[in-house]
Amino acid sequence: MTVEEAIAIVEQLLERGRLTRAQEIVFRYAWEGKTYLEMARTVTYDPGHIKDVGSELWRSLSQALGEKVTKNNLQGVLKRTAQRQQDINTSSTLNFQPFTNYTNWGEAIDVSQFYGRTTELETLSQWIVRDRARVVTLLGMGGMGKTALSVKLAEQLQGEFEYVIWRSLRHAPFFHDKVTECIKIFSHQQVTTLPASPYEQITCLIEYLRKYRCLLILDNFDTLLEQGKGTGCYREGYEPYCELLWRLGETGHQSSILLTSREKPTEVAALEGDGLPVRTLALSGLEVAAGQKILKLKGLSGSEDETRQLVECYGGNPLALKIAATSIRDLHEGNIACFFAEGTTVFQGIGNLLEQQFKRLSTSEQQVMYWLAINRGKLSSTELQTAFTPILPKPKLMSVLESLRWRSLIESNTGGFTQQPVVMEYVTKCLIEQVCKEIVTESSQYLVTYASMQALAKDYIRDSQIHLIVRPILNQLLITLGSADQLEDKLGRLVRKLQKEKPDPQGDEVFRDGGWDKQIRGRRNKADSNSQKQSHPILASPR
Repeated sequence: MTVEEAIAIVEQLLERGRLTRAQEIVFRYAWEGKTYLEMARTVTYDPGHIKDVGSELWRSLSQALGEKVTKNNLQGVLKRTAQRQQDINTSSTLNFQPFTNYTNWGEAIDVSQFYGRTTELETLSQWIVRDRARVVTLLGMGGMGKTALSVKLAEQLQGEFEYVIWRSLRHAPFFHDKVTECIKIFSHQQVTTLPASPYEQITCLIEYLRKYRCLLILDNFDTLLEQGKGTGCYREGYEPYCELLWRLGETGHQSSILLTSREKPTEVAALEGDGLPVRTLALSGLEVAAGQKILKLKGLSGSEDETRQLVECYGGNPLALKIAATSIRDLHEGNIACFFAEGTTVFQGIGNLLEQQFKRLSTSEQQVMYWLAINRGKLSSTELQTAFTPILPKPKLMSVLESLRWRSLIESNTGGFTQQPVVMEYVTKCLIEQVCKEIVTESSQYLVTYASMQALAKDYIRDSQIHLIVRPILNQLLITLGSADQLEDKLGRLVRKLQKEKPDPQGDEVFRDGGWDKQIRGRRNKADSNSQKQSHPILASPR
């Protein structure tokens, strides 16, 4: 019997479920036959504290098993317990419950075509199933395939869990909304109202994670983190997620939570470690063979050396490879050697590669890309048709969508059309630059159209739009124009110009309903407040 198998038995015996960190340390060293003094020297704990933890643990095990358990007879007692379970061929001794195998996939993507990542899947499976890690973070840059890997892993492990729940945090949902959704699933809609305190809400969630063996996957965790504030800092209003990670990592329960993120949360960095219940897997590029399969699927042929060079050129990034294959096929008739000969290897980053692709799009294609980025989520063809009527007739729109799919710039399934996060980031950056230019020059080729789309969005999407689109636009304009007053004057002139060109009050409604007015006022008020404390005026930074 290994120490991991012994810990699994102990955690099924104890009423509280998982061992605390101190209990696990004592148990592991006791299994090796170490004395309390040796344990204390190894982990720099007070010897008296180590002995107290051990005494309490042996007492709890003695009560659970009905026989005296000590540090010295620990292995013998647990081996007999395991043998009795095997002999009677029943789980009743350890109070096992039959799995319900309930799965809820949310917006999980299709992974029927999945290549490579064998080592990563084995590592994650070992951590979650054998080592029973409580929190695992899958870390990697955009386009690296974190989402796909998380879905594939969940498919493979669903038989090990009573509940498998996959959820996207792409739109940065508020904590209360997401925890309520999860608890409704665990309680089969019996619990619909939670305590007001985030701490108590987390306590409620952890009770279910103790009661059931659950795999909870939270994709795109980095959307909850603030940009430009240092790694791992949370956006204002999202701090309860910080408390959630601390408690999921430190509190005993029998479930596993998998995060995918481009940034490592500070709580994970503090709690993680080899042999600890919080771990991180940094996802690197695909192996060459897997990357070559992607190129083949995209219809790109070449020699072994050429395809290997192409995979290595883009670091095995699956999304970058898909886009590169399309560029080579369209621009160089599929000739990889020609692609390299013309110096296109300067496209070291996905951003440069996306810029090459984006410049080749027609005006209609760019409009659809902008709209998908503004909406921040999946849209059906019907929703797109409604948004673009009468700008794009339905046949033209279908042609545009097909073209964008061929270019690997959008993805489609039964739920509609969307962009990969890395693509959405790039298109959003282009949109911000374009809108800033139009406001400075007081032109409106696209401004009103896109601002109108933003103003008509659902509330939860609009919050994301304000954070990811409106605020960066205003921040850039504040730098360009010099003050919030100058910015407000500029927008006022633009609105009046639009009203003269179009008698309806569309422009004014757009900037008010889209949250622009509120953001400008907030920056001006903060700048005014700060100017009273300093000898020179300053511009307010985004909160």
